[in-house]
Amino acid sequence: MRYLLATQTPPEEVAGVLIESVLGEGGYVVPPRKFMQGLRALCDEQHMLLILDEVQSGFGRTGRWFAFEHFGIVPDMLTMAKGIASGMPLSALATSQALMDKWIPGTHGGTYTCNPVSCAAAVATIQVMKEEKLVENAARLGEVLIDGLSELQSRFPVIGDVRGLGLMLAAEFGAPRAPDGKAAHAARDAAQDERLLLLTCGPYDNTIRFVPPLVVNQSQVEDALTIFERALAKA
Repeated sequence: MRYLLATQTPPEEVAGVLIESVLGEGGYVVPPRKFMQGLRALCDEQHMLLILDEVQSGFGRTGRWFAFEHFGIVPDMLTMAKGIASGMPLSALATSQALMDKWIPGTHGGTYTCNPVSCAAAVATIQVMKEEKLVENAARLGEVLIDGLSELQSRFPVIGDVRGLGLMLAAEFGAPRAPDGKAAHAARDAAQDERLLLLTCGPYDNTIRFVPPLVVNQSQVEDALTIFERALAKA
């Protein structure tokens, strides 16, 4: 990052740095805690805003309300959507009061913002998440799921890596320099035949992601692992 600032764009020309807290479509990659803390420090040092995209990883998905909590940092701005309103169309941007105070009345607006139905759905969603302890459920069952995937990795060499946080997990097929998208697709399709719906992602489409709803229970997680094991045997 420092090299880019030194050779490509000077920091005084950079308003902010925008990244996903956990890389989503790029392969469900969790950045090292040290990297995120270093990026936070660099943005502070160079007076750049740190903007985190938690459209996928926010609202309990990783076993915390927001993924940035795993890294011990706080962003200047946070983008949210998807899980915020249980399927209703809604996105939101959170930032500090100091930044919001820089916008005078009339600076920002939109024709379709603040939809009352979607906002009500978001409030209800957050209430249910608190009452039913769904964030804690994601953390607990995420451990069950990643342990199960790691055990399968030990028996099926086609799985090169298992990673993730909470209920935002992935199994990557192939070696680092030999991605195996064909095997990933075969396992995905075999699982679908048994009604386990999985999606692939990553630059080589060789990573299967596991993102069950936050209301999933342990029996369902165990059933999913059993089906995935049979799918691997067929891949």
